[in-house]
Amino acid sequence: MLGSLQDMPSQYLSGGSVNSQFHSLVIFELIMNAIFLALKSKLPLRSLIIVGLFFNPLLNARATDFIELLRMTAEHPSVRSGISTSAGAYYDIEQAKAADGFQISTGVSSVGYTGQPGYESNPLSPHISISKLLYDHGRTAASVAGKQAAYSMQQAQVNVTRESLNQQVLSLFTSAATNAKVVAVLDKEIAALQDLLNRVQAIARVDSGRGSEINQVETRLNAVIASREMNFTTYMQAQQQLSALLNNDIVLTRDLPDLKKTGLLPASLEQAQQVLKENPSWMVSRQRKEEAKAAVELASKWNRPKWNVQLSLDSPKRNGEMEPFKAVTLQVSSDISLWDGGAGRANANAETQRLIAAEADQDATFRSLKQQLDQLWVSLPLRERQINALQRQSETALKTWKAGEVQFFAGQRPLTDLISFATDYYTSLASYQEQQMQYLATQWQIVAALGKTSELAQKVNSLPANTIQPVH
Repeated sequence: MLGSLQDMPSQYLSGGSVNSQFHSLVIFELIMNAIFLALKSKLPLRSLIIVGLFFNPLLNARATDFIELLRMTAEHPSVRSGISTSAGAYYDIEQAKAADGFQISTGVSSVGYTGQPGYESNPLSPHISISKLLYDHGRTAASVAGKQAAYSMQQAQVNVTRESLNQQVLSLFTSAATNAKVVAVLDKEIAALQDLLNRVQAIARVDSGRGSEINQVETRLNAVIASREMNFTTYMQAQQQLSALLNNDIVLTRDLPDLKKTGLLPASLEQAQQVLKENPSWMVSRQRKEEAKAAVELASKWNRPKWNVQLSLDSPKRNGEMEPFKAVTLQVSSDISLWDGGAGRANANAETQRLIAAEADQDATFRSLKQQLDQLWVSLPLRERQINALQRQSETALKTWKAGEVQFFAGQRPLTDLISFATDYYTSLASYQEQQMQYLATQWQIVAALGKTSELAQKVNSLPANTIQPVH
């Protein structure tokens, strides 16, 4: 899978940003809206254009590709917090390693003797002490191994946080784009029903007995308008949530890229499953197990001896004069815990249980990731077949509607049939748009299940995607 990123065509890896083009499209839409309002309200066109350009909040929004949104999550505060936590864990390793190094200290002491011939009190006696751990039966090595595992776990946790944010971005982007496409379909249905209403009204002016047909069309038209506003509200909410998550004003102008067409999906499920052990969530569980193993190793040393050596340089006083660092003491010592009330053994048993739990958690994590991947992989071809079926249904429904339209105005079909045909067509078209978005989202969910969205966004500069029709 994503190992093929290096083999991507150059237009995907080094293409320039198209945000400026989309931004221009947004401005064009604003100007067209101003023209429409001017014609409707009879206000000066110039003033409405100025208002649209300088006071419409969309002007400040960024027309951003989906892959660029994924790159924005790197600046999220939770990611920065995780990076700092990881840096702190690195210094924990350095601290653990220091236990095996030389320990050097110096200071000043005051020494007084009473009733000991030959010893002189020294109110100001500088000294130096140098000590070194000789052997501790692997305590330090186990401690360092545990800190290293904790550091690796924190690094993987940063990637887990990033992937979680990317999945939020994917969910919000999919919701916003889906509703934008549905709104565009409903706008077409509204326009068609409005045209039908005008024609029915014209007939009713000639034939008063058909006035009830106006109410039939208006009822359906108002229902579609209400549905359109509901979908538009959901679109705006998702887009606003996306802007808040990324701390940027975002406007959607392009669809989700088709990863299958660009060769960025695994060739088979087996190949995808091999990549699962690179998932950050599995890496966290693995490093947690390694940390637990190191803790068990450390706890098992509770009754093993430690060997230390210490060199002390003192400054005695002889014949009224201080002799700096003339007294040298070399001490080799060994300490062993014979009995600590059972605390050491209890701690070893506790760490063993934590290791068992960590091993089970690692297995459970892999099983959960595999289950999610398998489910997504199976759904991908099913969505393809569903899209093809909906496309055929839309084409058939369009033909039925157009034929019914001819029959209605020829007096061969009732209006209810014509409205039903139109509803069937636009319902199937909206379903087609929804399933097409879900199909693209499933591809990205597969990449997310592998924990590779951040890597993909880092390695690929841009990807081709269809334009989303602006809605207002």
